[in-house]
Amino acid sequence: MVTSPRFIKKHPHAFTAVEALIAAAILAFLTAAVSGALMAGRQQSKLARDTVYASMLGRALMDEIMRLPTADPNNSVTMGPDSGEVRIPALGSGNTQFNCVKDYDGYTDGPGNVPNAQGVLHPITQIAQTADSAVAYPSVYQSFTRTVSVQSVSYTPAGWGQTVTGLLVTVSVTSNGEPLITLQRVAFY
Repeated sequence: MVTSPRFIKKHPHAFTAVEALIAAAILAFLTAAVSGALMAGRQQSKLARDTVYASMLGRALMDEIMRLPTADPNNSVTMGPDSGEVRIPALGSGNTQFNCVKDYDGYTDGPGNVPNAQGVLHPITQIAQTADSAVAYPSVYQSFTRTVSVQSVSYTPAGWGQTVTGLLVTVSVTSNGEPLITLQRVAFY
């Protein structure tokens, strides 16, 4: 059977250059939309993880502070550490450890030097596990900065007839300059 010229297709089965460009543009648009959504999800996941880490670091420091007495054993009333007091004294330094809540006013640690309550530091550059690593903060915590402020407060509750005084302790945790969490507690005298 012979085909007549009127049955011969005038369009081949291949894409034209214009159709290929349109398809490529649609594919590029869809790829950009999907990757934008994935990046937004990844950033939200990182923020959630960082907030959890910041919360853990903030609570640990707040608990360390709140375990100490409110009144200074040295009878000092100045906020901040007394002369020769540091949070964690180095061996042989002659310094003494913070001994009350007010000593933490102005305290800051991090990034890269966030020690635990025993002074064990797990620096960012240290990869190998050490004997102290079980009680040290791992490197994922070393990008955070913790700051403490302590101020005197007083409050007269309705119906009490007397004023209650204490110290308002504020622990703030940031990462790359971005605030993540702020904790506040009052230590009463």
